[in-house]
Amino acid sequence: MDKKNDTRTKIMNVALKLFSEQGYDSTTTSQIASEAEVNEVTIFRHFKTKENLFQETTQNYVREIHLDEMIKQLDENDFCGNVQILSSKFMELCFTNEKLYKVQMKLPDGETQFVKLKLSREFQKVIADYFRELKRKDIINGNPDLMAVTLINSLLGAFTIYVLTDNTFTDIPIEKMVDEHAKQFAAFYKK
Repeated sequence: MDKKNDTRTKIMNVALKLFSEQGYDSTTTSQIASEAEVNEVTIFRHFKTKENLFQETTQNYVREIHLDEMIKQLDENDFCGNVQILSSKFMELCFTNEKLYKVQMKLPDGETQFVKLKLSREFQKVIADYFRELKRKDIINGNPDLMAVTLINSLLGAFTIYVLTDNTFTDIPIEKMVDEHAKQFAAFYKK
C-alpha cells in the first residue's frame, strides 16, 4: 500500500474511533488530524469535507470486515446455518459500531450530504449478491434484493429497539432473537 493510501486509511480509522466516541457534531477535523498525526489540510485534500470523510469511513467499514471473503467460505448446502452466520455478523457489526449507529440515527432527515445507515446498505448489497447466486443455483425462492432488505431491516429493527430501550425491552437475549429470526427466515425462503 502506498503512503497516500496509508494516510487515508489512518485518517478513516481515527475518524471512526472519534465519531463513535464523541458523535459527528462534536468531532472536529482538527481533532481527527491531531490524533491521526496529519495536518488538517491533509484531511481536506483526501476527503474534501467532513461529511465525505464520515460517509467514506462508514462505507469502508463493511469492506474491512471482509464479508465477501466470508461468504465465499459458506457451505451453500446449509442455507439456515449461513443465514445465522450472516445475521450474527451483521449484529456484530452493529454492536461494534453502536455509538456510530446512534450518530447516524440522530442525523436530520433533510440532511442531503449524508446517506444514512450506509453500513446497512453496504451489507445489504453483499448479501443480495449472495442470495442472487443461491437463486441462480435453485437453492432458494424469493427476490434476492427483497430478501436482503427484509433480513437487514428486521435485524436493524431488533438492534434499534435494543439501543433505544437500553436492552430493557425483553429478557430474551438479543443473540437468541437473532438466531430465531435467522431460522424462520431461512425456513421461509429455502427450497
